Amino acid sequence: MNIRVQNPADAAFDVSRPASGSTWQTATTAPAVTAPATTDSATTASATETALTVVVPTFNESKNIHEMHRRLEKVLDGISWEVIFVDDASPDGTGEVVRALARTDRRVRLIERHDRRGLSSAVVEGALAASAEVVAVMDGDLQHDESVLLGLYEEVASGRAEIASASRFLQQDGADGLSSARRLKMSNTGIRLANRAFGLDLTDPLTGFFAVRRTTVLEALPHLSGQGFKILLDLITATPLRPRVVELPFRFRPRLHGESKLDRRVMYDFFLFFIEKKLRPVLPLPARFISFALVNGVGILVHLATLVVMVGLLGLGFTLGQLVGTLLGMVFNFTVNNAVTYSDQTLKGRRFFIGFGLFCMLCSVGVVANIGMANILHERYTEASYVLPALAGALIAVVWNYAATQAFVWGRRSRHSKKALRRQAARSASRQSSDLAHDPA
Repeated sequence: MNIRVQNPADAAFDVSRPASGSTWQTATTAPAVTAPATTDSATTASATETALTVVVPTFNESKNIHEMHRRLEKVLDGISWEVIFVDDASPDGTGEVVRALARTDRRVRLIERHDRRGLSSAVVEGALAASAEVVAVMDGDLQHDESVLLGLYEEVASGRAEIASASRFLQQDGADGLSSARRLKMSNTGIRLANRAFGLDLTDPLTGFFAVRRTTVLEALPHLSGQGFKILLDLITATPLRPRVVELPFRFRPRLHGESKLDRRVMYDFFLFFIEKKLRPVLPLPARFISFALVNGVGILVHLATLVVMVGLLGLGFTLGQLVGTLLGMVFNFTVNNAVTYSDQTLKGRRFFIGFGLFCMLCSVGVVANIGMANILHERYTEASYVLPALAGALIAVVWNYAATQAFVWGRRSRHSKKALRRQAARSASRQSSDLAHDPA
């Protein structure tokens, strides 16, 4: 992998990893310009060909849309461009604002998602819908400095890199937009872990501001995790051959409007991402299944701890302790999976209790399958340790519980959402037909 880093001092460094991957070599090259001038080969687009697609994932960013559009018009003057806003059904009407803007500017496009959420998947869907070969990704909260876009575009369009990323840590005040010392510490910790875990040497592999060849996204698509917010790291590690990456400095601005999409789940998502990537060569498992299995593992500990307290310390009967432990374990598993594993499909209100009832019923089938398979294996392989049949039964139960609850517990919300969308579309079509019928013309 070749990484060329441009720093504020205009000194470019080439970091090249040998084929063996055993050592790194660094060599200083001629000075480079961090905001390249427009060239005929890289930034001039014909009237019929879009040179750059800007993908902007949004959630509750209605106050930022028009300002974002104005800034893009200013900095991208001279090349043919489009912007795709990918909105996750924002309750503040972000989609309607974008739709109204698109009626006045054909370069503005909208992808409105109603049955799924997540920044990484939003970026992928936007990139797949792009008409340009070069795709830039930036946040809709105005914290990313749009003046860097042309520099990112130039690096990719010229062929010097497959990915050009904007780093918050290549200039002294670059990370000022991080809202707290805790977020800065969390970001620095994630960067160190990412570089060490995946053999990178980047100052900001977790940035959400970058440009990439659309073909690079297509190459990485079968191996993308889609987990969490760190789509750049996902792209770099998912491509069959590590792409050439260039970093440019930018200043991360403070947020003006809207709300941050980062919360305490970021490090947990990164943890799941790490496990999924490391397991993929030998055991490809989706991050959601890994999270479900981890939560269920803790739920077993809750069950056992309850049993020990009630039987061992309080002297109550085993049957009562087992019953209460099983119930508390199921409550723990459902509540935590609902909040963490299925945070994009969280059940609330009446649906929470309906979902819990279905969860218990389906998991009861898993218990029967667990015991039945364990007994069959134990009777057939009498010389084997009883632990192995028990583990096999537990594995079958986890797979069943995951598949069944995903389809019939948390999958219900998606089906309800689609039904609501169909009803809304039918009402809209009915109103349009009524308007046409009453049109005097």
